[in-house]
Amino acid sequence: MTDTSGLSSSKPNNLEIPTESAFSAACPAPFAVALREAVRRRGLPLDRICERLNARGIRLTPATLSYWQRDRTRPERSDSLRAVVALESILDLPPGGLSALLPPQRPRGRRVARTDEHATRRLYGQESWQEQALGDAFADFNRDIVVLLTREVLHLDRRGCVRRLIVNHLVRAVADGPEQMMNLHFLDDPDGGLPEANLRCGQLESLRQDAASGGVMLQIGFGRPLTLGETMAVDYEIRTAPYDSPTGFHERGIRGNQDAYLLHVYFPHDRHPALCHSYYRENSAAKERKVRPLAVDTSGTAHLYAAQCRQGIYGMRWHWPDDSPS
Repeated sequence: MTDTSGLSSSKPNNLEIPTESAFSAACPAPFAVALREAVRRRGLPLDRICERLNARGIRLTPATLSYWQRDRTRPERSDSLRAVVALESILDLPPGGLSALLPPQRPRGRRVARTDEHATRRLYGQESWQEQALGDAFADFNRDIVVLLTREVLHLDRRGCVRRLIVNHLVRAVADGPEQMMNLHFLDDPDGGLPEANLRCGQLESLRQDAASGGVMLQIGFGRPLTLGETMAVDYEIRTAPYDSPTGFHERGIRGNQDAYLLHVYFPHDRHPALCHSYYRENSAAKERKVRPLAVDTSGTAHLYAAQCRQGIYGMRWHWPDDSPS
């Protein structure tokens, strides 16, 4: 079984992603209102304003200025903040007339970096089943949240088939507005039918199966829009329909840097694997690396723990004894 996770920041509507950002167009920020009014009063086209910025050694495009006026994006980087100070002079505003209206700078660094479409494609590969299943929504997959922690508990029956999968996430919003998360699971028997999903923390908005790949898609609502920096716990369980396809591995694709990943596998009490190991792959096409043997404890379980995870695929693989029942 393989798992991936991501976000659709729109409300449930056949996975359609809005073209506008999560900022509210109905109530734009004071900075956007002040900039738009100052540009209107000054009467300069945006390209002329950019030319004057360029003369001061500041590169800015008319499209960026337009986005700032409509509150689709906000100046955050050092060069953008320099542009804001220069705009105050160009638009005949007093010092601080724009810069004082900016919200506190968004925290930057490993935990809040957005995962873009290209990084997602590097992990899963061109024309992956994830991209085919999501369609146009693939570009915004997990755009406005990052996953901080993931814990998975996998239960196998006596034949080695998946019966239950428990998933816990702790996620953080890296922009205002995300309302839901999407998780994808590729079951070992794609023809086994749609599994049952029980949400203990979060709201199940939709549960669907992609006809071409068999991948299962869960859309999980947070119950309200999150604000920048806010965290949310997600907790759910998947129960598969009975099928006869034993599995020999479980892995999760992590698309951005993550604090920790824990996988705990419960093997049948009377049938333990002969060998068990953890591994890491840079992407879906790469071979297993960093292979480490894992012990099966007295309770018949094995676990994989990875801290400070970078982008890649983390997994556990096991082999049944030759004389085990099929």
